Amino acid sequence: MYLSSGLSFCRMRGTSCTMDGFCLLYLLMILVMRSGDVETNPGPDRIVSEKEFLKLSKQIEPSHYQEVGINLDISIAELGQIEKESQHTSDALMTVFTRWRDKHPPGTDIRALLAEELERSDLGSLSGKLLSGSLVLKRTGAPVTMPGSQTPPLSPDLIKRCADDFKFKYRTTLCKIRADPLNPDSIAPFNDMYTNLVLEEEYRQSKRPLEYRDLFDLKVNGEFPKRIMVQGEAGAGKTTFCAKIAWDWITENPVLPKFVWVLVVPFREAKQNTIGEIAKSYLSKDNPATACQITEYIRSNPRHVFIAFDGVDEMDGNIVQQRKAGSKSECHQPKSADQTKARSESKTNKNKRRKLRQPMSGSPSSATSQPRVNSAEASGSSSERGDIALTDILRSDELATCPVLVTSRPWKVTEIRWDDILRNQYTFIHVEGFSKENVEVYIHKYFQDDGAKADQLIQLTKNNNIVSKNMAPYPIYIAMLCLMWKELDDEKQEKFKSLRTFSQIFDEMFEFLKVHYAQKKIPVLDSPSFQAYRSQIEKLMEPVAKVAFIGLQENTLSFKEGDFAQCSDSIETACRVGVLSQEKKLSSNLYDKSSMFLQSTIFFPHKLFQEYMAGVHLSSLYELDHNEFNRLIEQVVLPRKEEFRYLLYFTVSRDKTIAKHVMKCMLQGDTSGHEETDFLVDVSFESQDLDTAALVRGRMSSLRIWPFMTAHTIAGYLFTGLGVHKDIDRGVSREFGPIISHHMAEIICSVSSLKHVTLRGAALHSDFYAVLAKDGNKSKVHTVVLEYVSCPTSASSHYLADALCSMPNLTDLTLNGQEFQEEFYSALNAKASTLQVQTVELEDVRCPTSASSHYLADALCSMPNLTCLTLWERISRRSSILHCMQKRQPYRILFLKSVMEISGSMEFPKRILIHSCSHSLTLDGDEDGVSDEDGL
Repeated sequence: MYLSSGLSFCRMRGTSCTMDGFCLLYLLMILVMRSGDVETNPGPDRIVSEKEFLKLSKQIEPSHYQEVGINLDISIAELGQIEKESQHTSDALMTVFTRWRDKHPPGTDIRALLAEELERSDLGSLSGKLLSGSLVLKRTGAPVTMPGSQTPPLSPDLIKRCADDFKFKYRTTLCKIRADPLNPDSIAPFNDMYTNLVLEEEYRQSKRPLEYRDLFDLKVNGEFPKRIMVQGEAGAGKTTFCAKIAWDWITENPVLPKFVWVLVVPFREAKQNTIGEIAKSYLSKDNPATACQITEYIRSNPRHVFIAFDGVDEMDGNIVQQRKAGSKSECHQPKSADQTKARSESKTNKNKRRKLRQPMSGSPSSATSQPRVNSAEASGSSSERGDIALTDILRSDELATCPVLVTSRPWKVTEIRWDDILRNQYTFIHVEGFSKENVEVYIHKYFQDDGAKADQLIQLTKNNNIVSKNMAPYPIYIAMLCLMWKELDDEKQEKFKSLRTFSQIFDEMFEFLKVHYAQKKIPVLDSPSFQAYRSQIEKLMEPVAKVAFIGLQENTLSFKEGDFAQCSDSIETACRVGVLSQEKKLSSNLYDKSSMFLQSTIFFPHKLFQEYMAGVHLSSLYELDHNEFNRLIEQVVLPRKEEFRYLLYFTVSRDKTIAKHVMKCMLQGDTSGHEETDFLVDVSFESQDLDTAALVRGRMSSLRIWPFMTAHTIAGYLFTGLGVHKDIDRGVSREFGPIISHHMAEIICSVSSLKHVTLRGAALHSDFYAVLAKDGNKSKVHTVVLEYVSCPTSASSHYLADALCSMPNLTDLTLNGQEFQEEFYSALNAKASTLQVQTVELEDVRCPTSASSHYLADALCSMPNLTCLTLWERISRRSSILHCMQKRQPYRILFLKSVMEISGSMEFPKRILIHSCSHSLTLDGDEDGVSDEDGL
């Protein structure tokens, strides 16, 4: 046997000859593989065989039939027809699989796409088996693998080259700000438009200001926190905040530590990928760094890389979930479905999704490169390291020491707050938009060539506190305000001043856009032809609104042209009007850079625009298909109401009848908690319907005034409780001015359904206490909780005590905190005999003087209906309250019927239980009844 320009084989004899032949054959394989014709580890084919389809159809339970079919883009009607024509569900599934397969063009990675949809249908085990090719046993052995292959580490030059590519990516995309959020041509340099945002750090049960320059000096137990959650309402500037970090890295701002890489990952665009793949997609085409090399660099140098995840609320699925073994994806083989699961692309265009990666050589931690799957359900997984799923980073299952910043709307943040493990790993920061001063800075930057216009708009924000508090602090809204203010004439500017809700400003914005576009073709606004053309535009917007709603349900925020296949005219018009944006750019398959194609992506300028259009569609169904409207509200929207908060705002604002209908549906659920009540008044406020407000007012059982209340919620309480619009006078420091304080007191005294009131850390004006004392006898409130309430004046302390004693229905009183002044205890003692309370709870109450202790003790002994007293003592000297009570009326305690611990687990007849940490102090009902069990 010999090897030359030709190739021939002769019959081998003997062992040595056979070994020589094997070595030559092995050499031949290496040569062929190096020529690019053979993969070292091909893994399963991209094509799914008929046998595999058959095996799947038999293993899928009938209960999954419809879900699998829908996920494969087969309509419900077609699924029913297929099932009707088939003898068994397995036969129907076989038909579904083959029809779905035949829709895709040649070269599509059918195996990966099908595995993804099986995972979406809660069939993860079958998904893993399909990816590994283990559904059908093969007669031949395992694929041939080449030993010893590893991913080489990045060289210092490549590390710097990747950094340069990342910076170029941010310079040309992320760090370009649109002065006009609807005009792609209004790009301005970052520093020309960027305005500092207000940041606040959560501290104990409140928030404290945080300057951006101090952000990277934060310390938690002596070191910079590795997970930071930045929460903010829609349009508060979260994406711009991430762009600021990227810009400071590019410009080497000393405020930012000298990270080697900064990776900004928008979940809207990249939620289906892993961190290495995302970073790889940012590189120039001729950069040879691979996703695996990038991953291994981050893994080996976590403290040198800063990752910012923008918009985690736009991700598909949960952050918190059961942690499964083998959940990591592998660099050398297709990722598991749980890591590629995403809905960022429309179901109707899945044939355009990227092909999964060609099998690659093993990662550095492995000596072999056997094909395997990552799902725990599929057997054969090894300990070899691979690429990292974004959710693994969010959970700190991966890159635990890498500093990671995450932005989100508030509703998604609760998922982390409710997980004990993650809650301790994250530091929570709030982005509150612009301060009053920075609103003016932004407006002047926008109108840099027209100072008079800028001053007029600034004056509007000062005169209209609803605009100032609800809208101006949010960059997205102030940009819209600036745009319209620039174009509107004097008459329309006057109307503009009356805007009060988010929905109203969006109504005005969309009306402005339609008129502005129509006017270019028909200048005469009052002509019949203009009105007809405007109606035509509205008609063309209907399919766009429908796609917006469908996408919102699936958290799909960017679309392909195929999603609008039946309404191409609508795309063109919507883009011209400014409702949609469209980008066309050369793209390539992630693993085949030689194959370039022009890809078009369609998206709304901001998620709020999509939510507004979705609200337009949903509200239209109230008349067009009332049953479908009810189904969507009750089964889709309300179960995810926090996620769909703005969709509800925009829906109820469309029509008063719709608002009342939706509110009645909302009131059928549990509305007893503070968060639920806040949500109801927010929706009521957006409806601007007094009948809807009356529905909420009739069910408003609790009111909590605390520092975290938004201006929108405060306005909602005023509108719902009083049926009127009131200016909101509250600054960034969370103090409540005289107007809001006055009217909040009015609500407490006048709303008959209100039974529970909590004041928690609320810095209220003295007018609040004056009104409460004056009209407290009209209140129907049963429970009052005062936590860390600081009365601004001595008179306010008197008023607060007078108010409590005048409330005829008050039965439960809780005092918590050290802020109560001696005047409060003195006034409380003076009128305690008129106080109707039956239960008093004192927690962490520190009387400022010995006289205060005597006043409090005397007051407690004078309360005629007191039957339950609970003291949570933290410092032993505060037991002086009890000694004062004993001295004042030694037998008064005999009339106390029972006392419970806070936990409610024990009762002690005829005595008081004082709970002090892990010990207890009891006071029995006899003369010598002080029993000091912890040595007080």
